[in-house]
Amino acid sequence: MFKKILIIIVGLSVGLYTLADTVTPSTNDFSYLFHLYYDNGQLYADRDFQFKYDIIAAPYVDSVPATQYPYRGEIINILGEVAKHFVFDPRQGDLKFTKGKVSVRAPYVADGEKAVFLDAENQPILTVFVSDSSFCDDNGICDADRGEDSLNCPKDCKQSLPAPPVVTPSNSASSGGIVSSIAYVVIGVALIGFVLWFLKRRKGSTSM
Repeated sequence: MFKKILIIIVGLSVGLYTLADTVTPSTNDFSYLFHLYYDNGQLYADRDFQFKYDIIAAPYVDSVPATQYPYRGEIINILGEVAKHFVFDPRQGDLKFTKGKVSVRAPYVADGEKAVFLDAENQPILTVFVSDSSFCDDNGICDADRGEDSLNCPKDCKQSLPAPPVVTPSNSASSGGIVSSIAYVVIGVALIGFVLWFLKRRKGSTSM
């Protein structure tokens, strides 16, 4: 658990302490890792894992399954909308593979409620709820303390209109960079805080 927290903090800190070219950490920097079990065309949650999935500090990358008949998945948000799609091959191109453990990556969704897995015939065969790891609740209130902003939670945080340009002295560029850096740090700290809260909550449920 400590190793997970350390990896997340180090990964986010690299961006936070770069003042000039800082990139704000976002939900695109994370992904779901589902722990599943494949058995002759069916998918189940892996019973060897207490939790059916983890959140990892790595962006989701689309892959091309090594099969003409891939499985696919949908991340459904709290409002019941399909927020993200992903495809995968539980057999990893191995036609002799009939049963065993399978790890499936999927894009993280800030207001995700569940992941629905569909087989090669487009039939739903497994649903995994992910709302415990969602910080955007789509309740119409922009809660910056939870990490909500107009990019990752647009239904709660409406995009504000750009302010008109203001003429300032020659040092405006440097001061603007400092203000932007502070904003990045605040957002980054909020994201780190959410991840630490989520991991602590899981640790607490494990010890019960």
